[in-house]
Amino acid sequence: MSSTVQENTQTARQAIEQLPSYLADQIAAGEVVERPASVVKELLENALDSGATAIEVLIEEGGEKSIVVADNGSGIPKDELFLAVSRHATSKIKTGSDLAAVATLGFRGEALASISSVSRFEIVSRHISDNTAWLLHSEGEGAWSELKPTAGKVGTRVSVNDLFFNTPARKKFLRAAKTEFTHIDQLVKRVMLSRSEVSFKLVHNQKVVRHVQAVTDQNSLIKRLTQLMGKPFVEQSLEISCEAQDIRLTGWAGLPTFNRSQTDMQYLFVNGRIVRDRLLSYAVKQAYADVLYHGRQPAYLLFLEIPNELVDVNVHPAKYEVRFANGRWVYDFLRRSVRDFVAKPVASESGSGASLNQAMGLPVSGGASTGGGGNFFSKGLSQQDLQTAMAFQQPSTVNRDLQQVIEQRRKEGVSEPVSSYNVTTDPQAELPRLGFARAQLHGVYILAENQHGLVLVDMHAAHERVVYERFKKQWETDRLIRQPLLVPIAMALDTSQVAVWQLNQAGFRKLGFEIEPLGPEQLKITAVPALLVKSDVVSLINDMIADLSVAGQTQQVEDLINEMLSTMACHGAVRANRQLTIEEMNALLREMEVTERSDQCNHGRPTWVQISMDQLDSLFMRGQ
Repeated sequence: MSSTVQENTQTARQAIEQLPSYLADQIAAGEVVERPASVVKELLENALDSGATAIEVLIEEGGEKSIVVADNGSGIPKDELFLAVSRHATSKIKTGSDLAAVATLGFRGEALASISSVSRFEIVSRHISDNTAWLLHSEGEGAWSELKPTAGKVGTRVSVNDLFFNTPARKKFLRAAKTEFTHIDQLVKRVMLSRSEVSFKLVHNQKVVRHVQAVTDQNSLIKRLTQLMGKPFVEQSLEISCEAQDIRLTGWAGLPTFNRSQTDMQYLFVNGRIVRDRLLSYAVKQAYADVLYHGRQPAYLLFLEIPNELVDVNVHPAKYEVRFANGRWVYDFLRRSVRDFVAKPVASESGSGASLNQAMGLPVSGGASTGGGGNFFSKGLSQQDLQTAMAFQQPSTVNRDLQQVIEQRRKEGVSEPVSSYNVTTDPQAELPRLGFARAQLHGVYILAENQHGLVLVDMHAAHERVVYERFKKQWETDRLIRQPLLVPIAMALDTSQVAVWQLNQAGFRKLGFEIEPLGPEQLKITAVPALLVKSDVVSLINDMIADLSVAGQTQQVEDLINEMLSTMACHGAVRANRQLTIEEMNALLREMEVTERSDQCNHGRPTWVQISMDQLDSLFMRGQ
């Protein structure tokens, strides 16, 4: 029996041999070249690294038939062309320290070798020091033609024809030409967004699909953004610029009222590199968490700059993923920066209500009188429970709340016109952003007049946000109030979850939890934040540990607390059909102007709409 097994083993065993160079290149191509868009990505990165200021991408039949990328960069010297198409050859890395602080887009030294192994490949390049261009050609089997002189401008032109012609197993997985070109188009668009100083042209089947000029001033920047992101995004986004220590964030963040059903307008670049990073995406998502309508997605174009030695770009063959030396610090900076810009009060220059078209097109559930958020009580907490658990007072009555604002403004010597205000009599006067109240419509909407025209305010939604933001500030002050549990809760975990808790004990204590180890796979909860006494604490802590293990951060407690405070604010805000005086309406407008996030209610709907005089004139066809 044993001799038979030995014979079978000897028969199955084959000698270890060095793979042929072309076969090793094809295996490497499996990591780098997934589809035609992968080829375009690698060639574009090389073109940008060469210092090109103008790049053309010519595609035939979705890239399967032909891909050509031509640039006006520095070019490749004649005696380096063979090295350029060899494996593990690059001019971008010399030492280990270079690899630890990569500053270029392409750096692996495998792209050209891998691409040429699965296509009919041609490269024409002229270095800035040469008087002629040189051509090199391959048919995909590792055999290269001799160098030939040819006509050509300074720069490089790479032609990739018949992609996967010699690897049918890969070719059969290609999609229709239209689908493959869509991937290329989206990739080129991202590159266009990332490098505004470079002009690009994308052509498919001899038809120009995209053509953008290099940015030279603010006007050309706006024109390019409009071409790539659309006019609505440009008009309804905030320009961001902030930095802390060695990290910097710039770009544009769409207003919460400009939102999407998909993530198709979310672009994030790290040191100019296209990345798909869950940690960064989650940070931006959390920055919008309190202002977006349910299920909607924000739109943004953001550029994160961080020292190269603090970010590892060598963690994915296609270089789409990155790793940070201090991921929590980057997460906090990104979330805080975007949140602060989005949260600016109406009175700031960036504050903006919804446009008339947005307001009419926004999906809304429920009327103004309900305000949403009522589903909180289905979780087992009564209103009495909330009143008992709150460490600060419940909101006062609506009249008293607004009257306090009125009295405070009177003490400050602020006198507002009521019936005498007229925007046309003194157009140069400095007027409040939301103007002054004129009337109330059906006990639901406030009609106000400002310099631009008519302002419509949903008084319940607006007051709900004002009260909600006030509650959040009070919670931030009193959040350490804990409620000891009469009967401690024991929860079972695995060892990895307990390890995550141990690493984050200080954070749990800061949020108001008292937790002790009860064994290698058990924890004992002895106290929780006062607002969470009636919550499912075990599920909450499990979710927090899951967040911490993946992203190093958790918003579970904050989200739950905010949901509770939102419900309280909804029940404490002015209700529909409540008649307010002109003074009370103006008091609400002034509170909105200084309250963060007051453009949206607690459920993401707009609180006010600006209707310009031009829009009103158009409705009545004045001047036509």
